[in-house]
Amino acid sequence: MPYTKKHKENTRRRILESAFRLFTIKGFDGVTVNGVMKDCGLTRGAFYAHFNSKAELYRESLEFAANGTKLAELKPDGTTDKAWLCLLLDGYLSLEHVRGEYPCPLAFLATDIVMQNEETRATYAKVYDGMNKAILEYAISYVDCDEDDILSITAMLIGSVAIARTIRCENSVTKLLQACRREAGLKLGGI
Repeated sequence: MPYTKKHKENTRRRILESAFRLFTIKGFDGVTVNGVMKDCGLTRGAFYAHFNSKAELYRESLEFAANGTKLAELKPDGTTDKAWLCLLLDGYLSLEHVRGEYPCPLAFLATDIVMQNEETRATYAKVYDGMNKAILEYAISYVDCDEDDILSITAMLIGSVAIARTIRCENSVTKLLQACRREAGLKLGGI
């Protein structure tokens, strides 16, 4: 009896979740198809029912993770754009985020992505462009800013989280995140 569409979707989601988590920890070269499948409790054969290669899995796990971030969520009804951006900044520049409780693929794969093929780098660029567009859409409703302003803000956000992940002193990480939060807030109208 063939698997249901729901079962196939759930299996694919499990593979993507495991893959992204492992890629953020070990990078592309440190992860194997067998390792991903073992991590999510499936056989290697199940992998090929969903993906053609590890490179395809990497790209799709990047997009999957981006679609699961807070920024990809719809702004709650009754929340102003300014209040929503404030919440997004607070969450992004938090110790929980740095520890990987809800990792952003842009920050967590920033150094690994440069060693990937053009198609994978294009996927990363697409996700980054989506982040910029989403933040700009919220910000222009209440503050005078343009795409260049947002580019500098998102580069600072992503960079600060990527750097914070390398620092072992929690006090230093906290100071870095607070400094970037303050600067981003100032650029976004004092939030």
